[in-house]
Amino acid sequence: MIPVILMLLDLLALVSLTLIQFNISLALQLPLMSSIYLIAKGFIFRDVMSIIDLLCGVYILIAFIFGISSFIYWIILAWFLYKLFFVTIFSAMKFS
Repeated sequence: MIPVILMLLDLLALVSLTLIQFNISLALQLPLMSSIYLIAKGFIFRDVMSIIDLLCGVYILIAFIFGISSFIYWIILAWFLYKLFFVTIFSAMKFS
């Protein structure tokens, strides 16, 4: 259950980054909370995947503050899709 909740929060962070990438006006709270979540997850869990999430959180914060949109978005998108795919597979295996 917890991996599914964390994945939903990851998807919310991805939505926040997507809105920043395409210069869609959004509230201040969504990107800040998304970046804080990813950075905190990186410090709490301290494994390789969470450290990559920490870097994604830092990028969200930088992209929001400075209005940056770059190819890094596509790398982060691929990362979150990779995680979504494996969380979905492992969750399905656990419940079957």
